[in-house]
Amino acid sequence: MPAAAKSLPTPRQWISLAATIAVTLFLLLTPGAPLLVRAGAVIGLCIGLWATGWLPQWLTALVFFTLCTVAGVAPADIVFAGFGSAATWLVFSGLIIGAAIQYTGLGTSLAQGVGPWLEGSYRRALIGVILLGLAMAFFMPSGMGRILLMVPILTTLADHLGYEPGERGRTGLILGGMMGTFLPTYAILPANVPNNVLMGAAEAVLGTPPNYSDYLLLHFPVLGLLKTLLLIAVMLWLYPAHPPRQTTTTLDAPSRLSRPELGLAGLLSVAVLLWMSDAWHGISPAWIGMLVALVCLFPGSRLMGQNPLQSISFDSFLYVAGIVSLGALAFHSGLGERVAGSLLSVLPLHEAADAAAFGMLSGLAMLLGTLVTLPGIPAILTPMAPGLANITGWTPEAVYMTQVVGFSTVLLPYQAPPLIVGILAARISLRETARLCLVTALLSVLLLWPLNYLWWEWLGWL
Repeated sequence: MPAAAKSLPTPRQWISLAATIAVTLFLLLTPGAPLLVRAGAVIGLCIGLWATGWLPQWLTALVFFTLCTVAGVAPADIVFAGFGSAATWLVFSGLIIGAAIQYTGLGTSLAQGVGPWLEGSYRRALIGVILLGLAMAFFMPSGMGRILLMVPILTTLADHLGYEPGERGRTGLILGGMMGTFLPTYAILPANVPNNVLMGAAEAVLGTPPNYSDYLLLHFPVLGLLKTLLLIAVMLWLYPAHPPRQTTTTLDAPSRLSRPELGLAGLLSVAVLLWMSDAWHGISPAWIGMLVALVCLFPGSRLMGQNPLQSISFDSFLYVAGIVSLGALAFHSGLGERVAGSLLSVLPLHEAADAAAFGMLSGLAMLLGTLVTLPGIPAILTPMAPGLANITGWTPEAVYMTQVVGFSTVLLPYQAPPLIVGILAARISLRETARLCLVTALLSVLLLWPLNYLWWEWLGWL
């Protein structure tokens, strides 16, 4: 009887089911309704389910695909756009690479190499993994790739330092490393997908993309360095922990790598070099990752076990495909532009001072990200930059750069596929991550946005 009771849906799951049925009936009974309305119903339902976490993330993605297909909300190339996205296949390759790191023991060896620098103090360990994550962004342009590469190393490190699953020290170390290679790195031009979308959209609209040095000077001092310090302070506040334990799993002296470990290390070194030089050779980080994954999966490579795909959870693969497809539907239906236009129509930009306009445009980007996810923000707002420049009196470049302030302020995890993939891979609570995002976002708006405005003003951008 208790086992049967546990298998019954929870009240939140009943509510989710009722909402899904209601949206399904609406779509089936109103086939002639405007695309904007039909797409809005599906998008609203899925964003609500992803934001609350009342259903598993992968199940909500399947709900999205099913509703859109059954009700004919959009063409198949839009509904399933996520499966054609490089980001989704980067997730797949990252899952393979992470499994290979665990299978060969390379994660343990890397943790043994890093561990001596981090032993003795939880504060030192936490600051160390955050700074390691930030440093990786200068060498590895894919946020998804960095997080998927770090997760097995962070989990192994937490094991060796004696932090058990569920302990705040373990959560702090893993979340700290992931957030360190995620939140501050929006200040580095090629380090995340939204940055690259902004670069491409700016070139398409204005003819010239931002260059690396100008972008770094404009954003890194505040959104990079100061946000890193803010993240360290927030992590130490939210996740206090005891010093690393001296246990049987404590870090041993690094030993010689086995042949499979050496092979995988060499393979990953080549991948990182190719990721670093993608501006030169033009190969997407996703396909570099897939080449590595194919080598790992090839029979006889000794980098994966028997039936390797059976040992991998495809939850994150389905989730990212769903998120990307949702953004494509929001763009295709015009919902994203309609929401942005409606928000702009109520913003008093004509008579606003520069500081107020800076806050409103950054806030617009931040709020729009809750609808279209982070990569969708520059695709929608960048074409509006010339018109907004006429209203504010700024240059178009200054207008579209406010998007970086907005999309670097992440309100909820579902907005950012790399982050959600990382917490799924590391088995970190969605609620814990959402709380960290909200606290960091609030403090960023209160503390970093004003400093960012003053920095821009001092540089002469406004």
